[in-house]
Amino acid sequence: MSIRHVTGALFVAVPLVLTAGFTGLQMVFEYPSILRHPAGEVLTRFAAGGADLHFYWYIMFIAALGLIPAAVGFALMNFKEHPFAASLVGAFGVVGGLVQALGLLRWTVLVPGLAATYVAPGATDLDKALATSAFDTANAYLGMGVGEHMGYFFTALFTVAISVIVMKRWAIMGWLGFVLAIGVGFGMLELGGVPMAAMINAIAYMGWSLWAVILGALILWRGQPIMLGQAVAA
Repeated sequence: MSIRHVTGALFVAVPLVLTAGFTGLQMVFEYPSILRHPAGEVLTRFAAGGADLHFYWYIMFIAALGLIPAAVGFALMNFKEHPFAASLVGAFGVVGGLVQALGLLRWTVLVPGLAATYVAPGATDLDKALATSAFDTANAYLGMGVGEHMGYFFTALFTVAISVIVMKRWAIMGWLGFVLAIGVGFGMLELGGVPMAAMINAIAYMGWSLWAVILGALILWRGQPIMLGQAVAA
């Protein structure tokens, strides 16, 4: 398979897998509303979630990592025509995928142990307090800080850099990318208590997923290894 095939397939697959994982978590874990509940309740629900819950978190983690080769592939495809913007796509995409994966990793590595400790038959009040304290700390730093705040920031920049490249040949995709990047980045204001920040971010991410799938389809559009700009202009 060529770089074009792999890149296009990843741009289609990553948002679809993320959406599937997110939908699964909504059904079995009431995510993300469950995060507004006390830590003890979250850990209890996680312990009762079973293999399905672990699977959904893990595919979310894998999908976030999938953004890294997608960004590198897109950068390689467009480096000759847009060297600076393509370099930014690669840099921002790699960091964006990595920080989101690190944020999600806590659900596959750290939280299972904390949940098991919290619901253990012989768990003392101190054991439960330590488990909930560790969960709250990890959720604040790895979740809201690394996975969300930094994830929103670099995903927005990644989207802007892609939009700069496609703007020359297909203005609609470029302008949509700029608007969606603003919406994704708006989620960073949630930590400051800005009203509607979370809702605007969620809507923007849904739009971003569709935008990325369309972009992947455009990359896969032609059989010969040509530049993305040439593909969307045809």
